[in-house]
Amino acid sequence: MGDFEVNALLNAATASANDAQMLCEDIAQQLFPRAVRAPSEEVLAATRLLLQKLVAAIEDGLGIGNDDIVPKSWEILCRSGLLREPALIEFALARRAEERIAERLGVSGMALIGQLSNRLLHNSDPAISSCARAFLIAENAAQLRTPEQLARQLPADLLHLLVWRVVAVFQMDDKHRPANLVAQGHKLLSAHDEAAAVHAAAAKLVYFLSEDERACLDNPVSAGLSLYVSGLAHDFRLPHDRILRFIDEDDLGPLLLMLRARGHDAQTALSILQYLRGQRSDDHLLPDMLGHFDEMGADAARTEVLGWRLGAVPVWKAG
Repeated sequence: MGDFEVNALLNAATASANDAQMLCEDIAQQLFPRAVRAPSEEVLAATRLLLQKLVAAIEDGLGIGNDDIVPKSWEILCRSGLLREPALIEFALARRAEERIAERLGVSGMALIGQLSNRLLHNSDPAISSCARAFLIAENAAQLRTPEQLARQLPADLLHLLVWRVVAVFQMDDKHRPANLVAQGHKLLSAHDEAAAVHAAAAKLVYFLSEDERACLDNPVSAGLSLYVSGLAHDFRLPHDRILRFIDEDDLGPLLLMLRARGHDAQTALSILQYLRGQRSDDHLLPDMLGHFDEMGADAARTEVLGWRLGAVPVWKAG
């Protein structure tokens, strides 16, 4: 047996040995998921597609041409577990939630004109008017939902992680390694402006608002989705993307508790829920939850929500 055959055997055997361990981990995760609800096939497919778009955007930014639907580095990234970062998965889930909510709202152009960010364009404070303009530019750009615009919404640390993992895949391929790959990676990262992402632009605008203007953030109709979510994130020190998921995902308990923590009564909470979530068959527990809504004080609800930064969000069971 020649050296080539021996090396091939060694590599194949090592790969199979590693695969045997990873198979145990994959089966354990599927048999014993930690989440109460296992992800549906639709959620898995949507998450996979969004991650593919991110990787495609990174490859394009690195100057790696690809006419295929699937990015060149995708298979190796998947097999090596380099896309299993929970923060990446949450980013993907939040973008799915954001798109679904926006489709449900279907806000008309006339309604958008009356929203807070448009009114603030003419604010007498130049800092506020400038932030409002930057926010509207970021929000309009993000609505294109292209791979490039999607990557621009990434926090800097996630972009850094993803860029160098894609670079690492191509660095291992001596035959097809693009020239100046590391330099292109640095160039891509240096051009990234996280302040131009919707979540960052919204957070900056919310920070500069006066108390009177901040009161508008209690109403998603007048605030608009992004500023409403950013207001909740500011109030409770929770990630913007996590709140988007709270609004869209099946369990409405976390969102309902945040509304109580803001001091809303049951009727106001119901109107906000119906506006953001629409009529959903999975909201069958809502009547029971609203029946007990006013029994919990706003201060107690706020204390509970603020504790979510330190641990898991509890499931709210009615009755």
